[in-house]
Amino acid sequence: MINRILTTLLILFVFCIGDAVACSCSSKGHFVDYASQSKRVIRARIVSYGERLSHGETLFESMSVDVVSVVKGSLSFKSIVLLGDSGHLCRDYVDSRHFEIGKEFLIALHGDEAIQPFGGCGEAWLEIDSGVAKGRDWVDGELREYALPLQDLLKTLSQN
Repeated sequence: MINRILTTLLILFVFCIGDAVACSCSSKGHFVDYASQSKRVIRARIVSYGERLSHGETLFESMSVDVVSVVKGSLSFKSIVLLGDSGHLCRDYVDSRHFEIGKEFLIALHGDEAIQPFGGCGEAWLEIDSGVAKGRDWVDGELREYALPLQDLLKTLSQN
């Protein structure tokens, strides 16, 4: 009887620990650092969202993007699907408040598939707006916005 109780407690403990550390990774840094470690960087336009997640009115399983251009590497698809985080996958969330339909972004990719994970463990994307690439960074415990001239950034990324 005691062995059965201990076994049950051990199983529960393993499941609890598994959930607690389901997402554990080291940050790959700001976008330029993240992109330098990525195989490809694309300029993409948001086209549509996948199914809505049950725990967030603006959160979705995925988003489809049209590839406007390939900034770094190569990609044979004109559009791809990016799989967001469901809450424990170390990916970026597909949040319609940030990724509005029609907006353009620079997105660092690690794969070359038509369907692939979206970001995670670093700054994997920047919004493009009026010739400027906009991002967010933690400074002294605060999330602060910053902007980089798009042409300068594109030149830097193409040289990595």
